[in-house]
Amino acid sequence: MLANGWREYPDRLREYARCYYKRFDTPTRCACNNDKVGVQICVAVSKYKDQCSYEIDLCGQLADGTWVKFHNYAMPDNLEEGLAKIPRLLSTWEAIAASVSVEQTKNNSEP
Repeated sequence: MLANGWREYPDRLREYARCYYKRFDTPTRCACNNDKVGVQICVAVSKYKDQCSYEIDLCGQLADGTWVKFHNYAMPDNLEEGLAKIPRLLSTWEAIAASVSVEQTKNNSEP
């Protein structure tokens, strides 16, 4: 993973897992990190006995101040297959961000 631009950082809320983060260039930035391009995805890899598993999530703040978190779990055994599902998270982020923008525009134009 590290060879593909992922960076490992400890996560105090997920001490059971090794967490890897990577920013993805998206049209909509996380509102609280708008000085950085796109949004960040986390892959948390955990091991229990001889079983290894992982989950993928995207967490970000929308322009209206609300936070969203998309959490993919029960992923395919093959990590590459799971990582291939990241565009689905990014598309969902953009769809919700667009609906917030439309809502804000509508609210700003009402008398």
